[in-house]
Amino acid sequence: MTHPTVRIRATLLAVALVSAGAVSVTTGTTDSEAAVDYEAYIAKAAEAAKASKKKYGVPRAVTIAQSMLESGWGRSGLTTKYNNYFGIKCGATISPYQKGCVALASYEYVKGKKKKYVSRFRTYSSMEKSFLDHGRLLDYADRYNAAFKYPNDPNKFIRAVHKAGYATDPNYSTLVINLMKKWNLYRFDTPSKPKAKADPNKALIASLAPLAQRNQAATRVPASVTIAQALYHSNSGKSTVTKKAKNYFGLRCGGVKSKVSTGCIKVSGTKYRKYKSMSASVTDQGTVLATGSRYKAAMKGSKDPKKFLTAIAKAGWSSNKSYASKVYALITKYGLTSYDLRISTTVKQGNRGAKVTALQNLLIKAGHKVKATGYFGTDTVKAVKAYQKKRKLSVTGKADPLTLTRLTPDVRKGAKGAQVTALHTLLKSRHYQVNTGNGFGAKTLKAVKSLQKKTKLPQTGTVSVKTWGKLFG
Repeated sequence: MTHPTVRIRATLLAVALVSAGAVSVTTGTTDSEAAVDYEAYIAKAAEAAKASKKKYGVPRAVTIAQSMLESGWGRSGLTTKYNNYFGIKCGATISPYQKGCVALASYEYVKGKKKKYVSRFRTYSSMEKSFLDHGRLLDYADRYNAAFKYPNDPNKFIRAVHKAGYATDPNYSTLVINLMKKWNLYRFDTPSKPKAKADPNKALIASLAPLAQRNQAATRVPASVTIAQALYHSNSGKSTVTKKAKNYFGLRCGGVKSKVSTGCIKVSGTKYRKYKSMSASVTDQGTVLATGSRYKAAMKGSKDPKKFLTAIAKAGWSSNKSYASKVYALITKYGLTSYDLRISTTVKQGNRGAKVTALQNLLIKAGHKVKATGYFGTDTVKAVKAYQKKRKLSVTGKADPLTLTRLTPDVRKGAKGAQVTALHTLLKSRHYQVNTGNGFGAKTLKAVKSLQKKTKLPQTGTVSVKTWGKLFG
């Protein structure tokens, strides 16, 4: 059913055209006619209102709603024949947007009474031209100046326009506001939020993370520190030294010779180490920290990233007094400690005991053929290498912290299998009572929670990498 307001306004305009001989039918939007496609009209009007909004500052919601009301949703004779959506009349001044003029009869309210007039109306070549002329009319006439105090408040804008004498209908602004509310036309004036710029550090972190974890497994330098240092020293990968030399840590030439550097490059008078890849740069950073005599004390506290950064800065890594706090701020901002390996143990050929048995059971769980004997022999070396190759890790045959971290799954009550056997082996080595067999039951749950309490972990009962880290050491 056609909106009552639309029907009334459309009827008045249609009758005006009929009486002027411009059309030979009655109302263009009666219930006997096809229904108006409201959303299609709004979409078209919203697009046409853009130019007026940009050039003159008239809220799009106001322009659209006024056009709905005054043109009967674009179906009045004045609109369909002449693209005049606002009933704007011809005057002494010719608008740059009008195509011409046409004489027609119309109805207006004078002191609350409806009267018939014959007037000359502007004609346009398109909806957009009509909308631009509407904006120009409001912008050029001084009496509407007050309305432009409210460019972001369509309701106040149309009330000010009405009060200034735009329409003779006493309910005009109310009718316009009702249309804006009913069809939520305000959405067209809501400033669109600018798209957040992609954070270049996120992509860089994704590239650095696996390299930093391998670095930690080999050197004990926290992965979080490696990543944060790379972000800081490379200026998010944009520094000249990084671009030209793939040097992510500002490491200089001189002193101890690097095994992975391919030479030196001079930037702003300083010689920096040059690398073939990001991986080589990360390897060199780990080597410098792990083998440098002045960082020996710092390496003892490598399990705490904040203390570690403070220690290496003090040892001479950077002369910037706020270095440690700035780099640690990056760790906090991006949650980089989530990349730190929680297992520090390396299990290798020739080892015996509970850790080897647990490793063998985890390899069995991962689908590799090995017997859980508790001795790290050639068959276990072969299985570890196969696992490392499959997971694209450094193929060494040693179960280093990264390999163990990738092998350890989350295990919770109700689980069964080799992973539970691995868990039981490590718990029993610490003298905890567990369920018999390979099932995770109430006894095992109690043991896990007791371990978590003792090691100051959240007592969830779920064995995640942090709990495995405490078990393996």
